[in-house]
Amino acid sequence: MMNTKSLLFTFVLFAACAPYTKGPVFTKENAKSTFQPIIEFLEVKPGMAVADVGAGSGALTVIMATQLDSCSVYIQDIDRELLQQKNVDKMIAYYSKQLGYPLGDQNHFHLVYGSTTQSNLPDASLDLIYSNATMHAFTEPDVMLRDLRKKLKPNGKIFIRDSFRGDHKEGESCSDKKCGRPLYTINEFLAKMAKNGFQLVKQSPDMSGYPVFGFTLAE
Repeated sequence: MMNTKSLLFTFVLFAACAPYTKGPVFTKENAKSTFQPIIEFLEVKPGMAVADVGAGSGALTVIMATQLDSCSVYIQDIDRELLQQKNVDKMIAYYSKQLGYPLGDQNHFHLVYGSTTQSNLPDASLDLIYSNATMHAFTEPDVMLRDLRKKLKPNGKIFIRDSFRGDHKEGESCSDKKCGRPLYTINEFLAKMAKNGFQLVKQSPDMSGYPVFGFTLAE
């Protein structure tokens, strides 16, 4: 959903001859150095069902999947122009060539188109939901959080990485000119998560420049 994702990594390569459109291109080495620490923090295990909510073109989801093993990977967004199967297929083919094995066989990819109020992910089926730079962009945050809660397995977790007002010198609103939506403070965000049935279990104050918070379903 958010183009700000591509700004988080200074070594991302953009070129006219890029193998796919609407997304950053990583080398195999940069993919590992960037996403392996995130995968370890999320505690992703082989065989898990993982969803990236607000994934935009899916480029970063596919790149992150180069570090996954035998996972079902759901690439979710509301923008059908930005998220396209033919483009995701090009991404998978590109990183398969880099890795030397078919990434689409290593992990199973599913594209899911949601709306402002529904993710359209399968109910009670996900071990992990990851959402990057998207929380502040939800126009119906309470409705969306309640929807995402229903998508997790009973022991599932949701991890949210975002910018927050007053944190890391962030201002009142998103710096992406295409967004410009108001930012939450961390306390406002945590209160909203608790209100919608999530319990904070893990956090990192700085992961590639932004904090990450992990939640389970509250009892």
